[in-house]
Amino acid sequence: MHKDASECITIIIPVKNEEEGLDFTLRELHELGFNDVIVVDGHSTDNTVNVAKKYGALVVEQPGDGKADAVYYGLRMVKKPYVLLMDGDGTYDPSYIQAMLNKAINEDLDEVLGARTWGRENIPLINRFGNTILTSLFNMMFGTNLSDVLTGMYLLRTSIAKAIIPSTSGFSVEVDIASQVASMGKVGEIPIKYRRRIGDPKLRWMHGINIGIDMIKLMARFNPILILALLASLLVIPGIILTIYVASQLIVNHINHFIWGIIAFQLDTTGLLGILISLNTLMIKRMEYRVIRLFTKREAECTLE
Repeated sequence: MHKDASECITIIIPVKNEEEGLDFTLRELHELGFNDVIVVDGHSTDNTVNVAKKYGALVVEQPGDGKADAVYYGLRMVKKPYVLLMDGDGTYDPSYIQAMLNKAINEDLDEVLGARTWGRENIPLINRFGNTILTSLFNMMFGTNLSDVLTGMYLLRTSIAKAIIPSTSGFSVEVDIASQVASMGKVGEIPIKYRRRIGDPKLRWMHGINIGIDMIKLMARFNPILILALLASLLVIPGIILTIYVASQLIVNHINHFIWGIIAFQLDTTGLLGILISLNTLMIKRMEYRVIRLFTKREAECTLE
């Protein structure tokens, strides 16, 4: 590892009752020379806090509840140019931190995601499916080409991280941060390996539904016209069904449903108009993001030898 890497990064680990996984995670970080670690504890009832103190981590207790609250509380305390957030359950390998930092500096990125490319069998099937859907929606919205927007290990430029305004709660924090960074900066990713979790899983299928709802809220926040246009475009579905019915009745039974035909036409045209407006809105919004990124120049805040 380049000797200056650990001087550039503060690592934040939000935890709650993760004594076994945290012990494993902090030991790996310590072996790699990363000692500036903030453990944000979510009111653990096991030995998590003592484990964190054993490795010399700064332990703070979050004032509220939920992962998002822990993340944003920890970000207030960061002073170094970059901050890396990772789960404390042993699933993420800290040996990738160096590569993430290199990519951020070399490509002038504001966020680098650790995309879980290898070891995906350790992610529950329903979580994988939900992640694919939500990542696709994110890429459509922000014009990115990411593969894992919900990863729990990501590097942020501190100045950008501190400018983020919390707008979601719980496990939606990753997509909330990525959406805000993508709207005002540049986001990239590197492939990493995802390992089997140490301890009982905390993410349930209901959390996936909540993340999807929060994703829609974020889309409405950043591009409300798109949401309205997408809703209008859904009218094409009953329009097509009604059109087929009217046409079949006319051809087969020689019955002319004049009124239903007019309704079908209105539904089809409104739905198609919604689709066209959606596409146009997406292109305009993507162009806006590109212009912002083009004219937003930041000096390198950290260099590696």
